[in-house]
Amino acid sequence: MLGGFYLAYDLLGGKHGPLRSIARCACYIALFVFGYFVVLGLRYAAIAGAGMGVLLAIEFGHFGRVPGQPVNRTRSFVFGALRGVVIGLAAITLAGPAFGAVFGTLSGIGLILSYAVGFAPADDYESKMRPRIGRHRLMASATRALVVSVSGVAVSLLLGSYKHTALFGLRLGLAAGTVSALVGLFSPMIEWWIDQVPPRTLGALGLGLIFIGMLAQSAQYWVVIFDVGVR
Repeated sequence: MLGGFYLAYDLLGGKHGPLRSIARCACYIALFVFGYFVVLGLRYAAIAGAGMGVLLAIEFGHFGRVPGQPVNRTRSFVFGALRGVVIGLAAITLAGPAFGAVFGTLSGIGLILSYAVGFAPADDYESKMRPRIGRHRLMASATRALVVSVSGVAVSLLLGSYKHTALFGLRLGLAAGTVSALVGLFSPMIEWWIDQVPPRTLGALGLGLIFIGMLAQSAQYWVVIFDVGVR
């Protein structure tokens, strides 16, 4: 499916086509899933990574900061609230609906406040050839980690869960800070790559991914043909 998206990116106009955001989404989702998986496991990473990746791709692709112009704070606040919803849904997989609902609400409010003082992702939008992370990006990552940590600890103490203690809330914040720093490091390069890579290269990548998918799909038939099984 991913290979088909990349091939369509090429066939339907390449760099200026309607599917330009697909490549951006794929890159950011991969970064988010990897970062969350390392700290919190696959279930949380699958939901949080997919949601955060799509939101950041939309924010950068359609509302990225134009040099010389201020960031649209209203849009930033909306994305802050949506990110709270995403990590709240992801937290449900680990701590249940009550924890997820309160945690998502508090995190969303905290992210909105942090965006109000200049720590929105759009404030750090860049398109550069190499990975880059500056002082402002580090401060933004630390702020998001603090917001999520405080929210997680507060909810853990509020609900009095014997299983999900304050340490669990700190893990949530650690994951947020790790992922934020990881994405902040590589986002300039991703944006540069999306803008500069030849459309035919993405088309070729799409064909390669389709071929890999066909091989993976055929594995079940090769197992039957060669009578490979677990003894």
